[in-house]
Amino acid sequence: MDIRASKRFTVIVFTLSIAVIAFAFIHSSMPAEASKEESEGVLDFLVNFLKGIGISAELTDHIVRKAAHFAEYTAMGILFTSCAYCFDRKKPYRYTPQIMLAGLSTAVIDETIQLNVEGRAGMITDVLLDFSGIVTGFAAALAFYIIYYKIKSRKQKGIL
Repeated sequence: MDIRASKRFTVIVFTLSIAVIAFAFIHSSMPAEASKEESEGVLDFLVNFLKGIGISAELTDHIVRKAAHFAEYTAMGILFTSCAYCFDRKKPYRYTPQIMLAGLSTAVIDETIQLNVEGRAGMITDVLLDFSGIVTGFAAALAFYIIYYKIKSRKQKGIL
């Protein structure tokens, strides 16, 4: 089994990684009023969706915003780990320092952008929340890739 992932997979993963980072930075560049309107739209959608399936939830704009931050950075953690997998399918964990540095740097830049936007504030707590998303995504993707690699290796050896 080749240690590197296919070129197609590599291009897709790196392109998605760049797109998600751009998405985060673009949203951080939005003025507070525009960001608030967007969050309120998402909040209304979620409340109506949950009511529609019979769930009553006490959601607030703050909860929706923080959950969005965490989800966005969890996706980044998965994608950054997938980038590492592109280079070494057997031991993607060798790139853990690079993944963590990329995730932390992205979170810091994201919050720094907000320091220069009207009505927004960069928060160290958001950097911590974002980084916890990176770590969560990293752990989930790493577990998936290790299991996937072991199953695929065993199938190729005729063990499964």
